[in-house]
Amino acid sequence: MLSFKGTILDATALIDFHWLSEWEWLKKHYSPLYIAQEVLDSDKLEQATLSAANKYLTPLSLDTEEMFASFRYFGSKAPLLSVPDRSTIAIARHRLLVCASDDGLVIKTCKAHGIVYTRTLGLLSKMVKTQHKTAIEVITMANTLIKKRGKHICPKTLADWKDMLPS
Repeated sequence: MLSFKGTILDATALIDFHWLSEWEWLKKHYSPLYIAQEVLDSDKLEQATLSAANKYLTPLSLDTEEMFASFRYFGSKAPLLSVPDRSTIAIARHRLLVCASDDGLVIKTCKAHGIVYTRTLGLLSKMVKTQHKTAIEVITMANTLIKKRGKHICPKTLADWKDMLPS
């Protein structure tokens, strides 16, 4: 069995946790926390989100031939993946990191290549399991992401998740 050596967040997970401001919990349960340098270099992040990334996450770059080969491979297999997403997945694969994302194409690519991933609702569920938050509190957090951040979560997925939360 593989032993995971931390978690790498993509832009969606970074933005979600910036909104939720639950960095201490994430550090406690998923450390060390990383982000691909290409995500930080993207001009699509707001300054406050970038500041949170710089404060809580350690940047990683593609630094081996194998990582570059995976980066290119993911580009050929999933050409709609962005450069930051391909970097995140390649780094997760070669550094044995859990990939935190809610991007559908990132998740599909992780599944297809045996890369362990987690989604925001999974992290919120874990908050309940670790007794950090109650089910009501994480449902409120999910609703905040939907209503204030503008995050899209399929209504059926959200309803199923709520039904599966520990009480």
